[in-house]
Amino acid sequence: MRRKSLMKVMRAAISDVLETMFFMTVQFGESRCTLQEWFFDKQVLFGATISFNGPSSGSLWLVAPVSALNEITANFLGRGKDEISDEEKRDTVKEALNMIGGHGFSLFGRKDTFTLGIPRSIEGLTLSENIQGNPSKHTILIAAGHNRLAAGIEFG
Repeated sequence: MRRKSLMKVMRAAISDVLETMFFMTVQFGESRCTLQEWFFDKQVLFGATISFNGPSSGSLWLVAPVSALNEITANFLGRGKDEISDEEKRDTVKEALNMIGGHGFSLFGRKDTFTLGIPRSIEGLTLSENIQGNPSKHTILIAAGHNRLAAGIEFG
């Protein structure tokens, strides 16, 4: 399995899942942009990570600022932004990543079998403290409406 193919499939999965399950139109950002530039340094980010095994092994991650998670969770649950809890936001970002990973790996077909682990929360990250800002060919910058998210794949 080629890593470039996996990135292409994950972009398709991100678009499909965010548009279908979260009612958000997706566009992808310039991959040379750093995460600090994409998220405006010092923004607090929340997200999730999930491991995968198969022809390649590693982990997927998805992060977003709280404002984006408010909208994503409200859209997913069909409630107002002021009616959702922090726990629901954490659960929604984990579920979003789980759906993206499952859908993305299913697009490879039967010959490449992958298994996903259990999604775990990534909480309270700030770009300057915890996330490397250098662009990576395995990072996907996502514009969903007026929100910005980022996803990535780390190979083990």
